[in-house]
Amino acid sequence: MIKKKKFLILVKAVVSISLLLYIIFNIDWNEAAKNFYKANYILLFTGFTLNILERVFLTHKWNILIRVRGIKISLFKLFLINSIGTFWGLFLPSSVGTDIIRGYYLVKNNSEKSISISSVFVDRILAMFSLLLLGVIAVIISGDLLSEYNLNIYIIFLLVSSIVIFYFFQKEETYNFIRLKLGKIRFKKLIDLFIKLHSSILEYKKYRKSVLFSFLFNLLVQAIRVFTYYIISIAFNISIPIIYFLIFVPIVMIVLMLPISIGGFGLSEGTFIAFFVLIGVSINDAVVISFTNTFINTVNTLLGGVVYLFYTQPEKNKLVLKDNHSFRG
Repeated sequence: MIKKKKFLILVKAVVSISLLLYIIFNIDWNEAAKNFYKANYILLFTGFTLNILERVFLTHKWNILIRVRGIKISLFKLFLINSIGTFWGLFLPSSVGTDIIRGYYLVKNNSEKSISISSVFVDRILAMFSLLLLGVIAVIISGDLLSEYNLNIYIIFLLVSSIVIFYFFQKEETYNFIRLKLGKIRFKKLIDLFIKLHSSILEYKKYRKSVLFSFLFNLLVQAIRVFTYYIISIAFNISIPIIYFLIFVPIVMIVLMLPISIGGFGLSEGTFIAFFVLIGVSINDAVVISFTNTFINTVNTLLGGVVYLFYTQPEKNKLVLKDNHSFRG
C-alpha cells in the first residue's frame, strides 16, 4: 500500500514537472520579460486584491452551510481554517486535497464529524455546479464562437450528467439501498462512514434557502476568478475578449479537481495555455497571464502557511445542533 502511494505521488510529480518543463522550454523569455516590464502594476495589484476578496467569499459561502447545521464558528476563524487548507493544497493532488484539510481542521474545532465533513462535500458539489453553469451560460452567449471545437456539447453534457447523478444521489431510495444493501458487505466501517456522511449531506434538503444562497456565492466566486484573469490580461496589454475567459476558466478549474498532479502545478497552466492558444493567443501571452495568476494565488496561499505556524487548536468547542443529522427514508 505504501509503495503504491509513493508510486502515485511520483506519477503526479512527473506530470507536474513535465508540463512545467514543456512550458518553460517553449516560451520566449525575453518577450515574457518585456511584458512584465511594461505591465500596469495598479491593475496587477487589483488582481491581487480580487484574489483576496475571492477567498473571503469562499469562506462566507462555506460558513452559510456550517451555520445552518448549528456549528457556531467565527468567520475569521473559518477564514484561517480555509487559508490553512489552501496552503496544504499546494502539496496535495488536485483541489480536493484542500477540502480534506479544511474538513480536518473544522472537525478539530467541534465534535460533529459528519456535519463538518458533509459541509465540505456540499460546498464542493455547489462549486462544481456553479462552474458548469457559468460555462454553459458563456457558451450560450458566445453562440458559434467555438462551434468548431464542440466545447458547447462537452460542457452541456457534463452539466446534464452531473445533474442526473446528483438527482439519484439525493433520492431517499438511494440512501435506503446503500444502508440496507451495502451495509452488509465487506469494509463495514468504511461503508458505515459513507452512510453517515450521505445521511448528513441529505440533511441539507431541509435548508434549501441556505443552499441556494451558498450556490449564488459560488457563482460570485467563479465570476471574480474569471474577472481576475481578465484584469491580468489587461495589465499586460493583452487583448482577449472576456467571453473566452468565461468559457475556459471554469473548464480549467474543473480539470484542477482531477488528482493527476501535485497542487495543480503545471496542470492549470498547461490547460489554460492549451485553450487560449486554440483561439490565436500566443504561447508567451498565455504563459504570462497564467503564471501571473498562479503567482498571485501562491503568494496569498503562502500566507496560509504563516497562519498554520501560529494557529492553535481549541481544546474544546461547544456547538448547538439544529437537527439530529439523521435521515429517515
